[in-house]
Amino acid sequence: MAKKSSTGALTKEQHSAQDARYAENHEYDFLVIGTGNSALTVGALLAHAGHTVCLLEAHDIPGGYMQTFQIGDYSFCAQVHYTWGCGPGGKVYEVLKHLGLEKEITFNLYDPDGYDHMALPDGKMVKIPYGFEKLAENIDSAYPGQKANVQKFCGILEQIRDELRTFPERKIRWWELITKGWQFRSLLTYRTRTLQDVFDECHLSKETQAILIANAGDFMAPPEELSIFAYVGLFGGYNTGAYYPTKHFKHYVNGLAEAITQHEGCHIYYETPASKITTDGDRVTGVETANGKRFTAKKYICNMDPQSAVKMIGIEKFPESFQKPLTYDYSPSGMVIYLGLKDIDLRDFGFGRHNVWDLAEWDMNKMWKEQLKGNFEKPWFFISTPSLHTHESGTTPEGGQIMEIATLTDFDSFHDAQQRSYAEYFKMKMALADHLLDLVEKKYVPNLRKHIVTKTIGTPSTNVDFVMATRGNAYGSHMTPQNLGIGRLKATTPFSNFFWCNASSGYAGMYGTTHTGLNLYMDLTGDRFHDPTKTPEDDDLVRSAREAFTQQNDQ
Repeated sequence: MAKKSSTGALTKEQHSAQDARYAENHEYDFLVIGTGNSALTVGALLAHAGHTVCLLEAHDIPGGYMQTFQIGDYSFCAQVHYTWGCGPGGKVYEVLKHLGLEKEITFNLYDPDGYDHMALPDGKMVKIPYGFEKLAENIDSAYPGQKANVQKFCGILEQIRDELRTFPERKIRWWELITKGWQFRSLLTYRTRTLQDVFDECHLSKETQAILIANAGDFMAPPEELSIFAYVGLFGGYNTGAYYPTKHFKHYVNGLAEAITQHEGCHIYYETPASKITTDGDRVTGVETANGKRFTAKKYICNMDPQSAVKMIGIEKFPESFQKPLTYDYSPSGMVIYLGLKDIDLRDFGFGRHNVWDLAEWDMNKMWKEQLKGNFEKPWFFISTPSLHTHESGTTPEGGQIMEIATLTDFDSFHDAQQRSYAEYFKMKMALADHLLDLVEKKYVPNLRKHIVTKTIGTPSTNVDFVMATRGNAYGSHMTPQNLGIGRLKATTPFSNFFWCNASSGYAGMYGTTHTGLNLYMDLTGDRFHDPTKTPEDDDLVRSAREAFTQQNDQ
């Protein structure tokens, strides 16, 4: 199915320039398939270290889910709304610092007293702040009697986070579990636990559980499926500071892309999708593309979905020990409504440097199942207002603002409708979008529709079209204990010069994929410029984030 809209495909002249460069027969140290964030991270670090690098991108712009597309005078980041680890000591910051970009690519903090606002079925709004102690106070203020239970829950999160800092990224040897297991007691204890298991262990009320998992869209998993490790990583990360790029996500993505191409012998080829990966024995020998080109390098890095890449190689070339980690199931996805607005200030309606998560029922597990069955009578949804998260222009015309609304949907219903006819698919997504807009107008912004200049709707099928996401998945492999255990897919493959580098072989989201690209770079080169054991303690990060937010607002 052809794309229904585009950011502006390459011109004839741009294609000619790429063809002329290809004809020069460049020799590369590293060839990277894809330009998602983990690919841009490892590619920029390798180029900075003096290696020649080539990236192949199927789309006409870089970034994967972090790409920015334009509709009229409005620009929208496709999927990413906020991240963490962008202050000194955080991995995003340390990568940029190593590249010399930390002063060019900067970030704004969300409101430290409430970066997420959880709108609950009884009409209460509870803010999620930086710092777990403040979180316990906020919850107890709204629903008295839960403070001690929340503190117990947060104590488990903190212990797991502390142990994850020193847990080795490499494959664990059996004897290390015996000799060093005592250092990672929480990791061993909770390795198979879900978030729901820990909710139950801490005797959290239905109200507290709803507050703590209202942001299920950040994981694309409900508590009864979600690995506690995934929850610790993201919720614990945001606890130390939630960030938005000062000059928007497009500036961040383009900055990393330029950090690659500014080096001699380093290139990015757009509209050049890989179609076949050739091998000889235990080595990859080249990558063939859909437009008839063949690229070779000393080493290869695969940013595309591993299961899709295996089809290009042949599953029979993977020993059984490498096949098992490739059997992961995919995370679900959702629908996003991108709105360009005029003649309105969303701050007048309570929006600002925070997101809103709206729940119509207390039980996220129930809501999750209902929405995947197509029942949106009482949906949960997310509202982000990125044009309020920075004073920098670049995404709207003067006086314009952006609102993005998202919720969970299944893949099959949209895919099947699209295959039958685009008209049926369009009608289906418009019906759900109108339902969500009705709810937003009823609960938050009356007459919102009168201010809409442009409206674009993305579905799981859109994710397939634009980033080749299998089943439209949001985060690669589903964030279950089974997929996040010791047997999780790692960077290494049975081919000595071929490595995975993506959300399924590492971790999802902007921070997770930065972590993935950084770790692969350090493993490939031995340049271990970042030591996670020396990361500031969470309390120090919280204090620094609060001070930085105050300074940003004073400027």
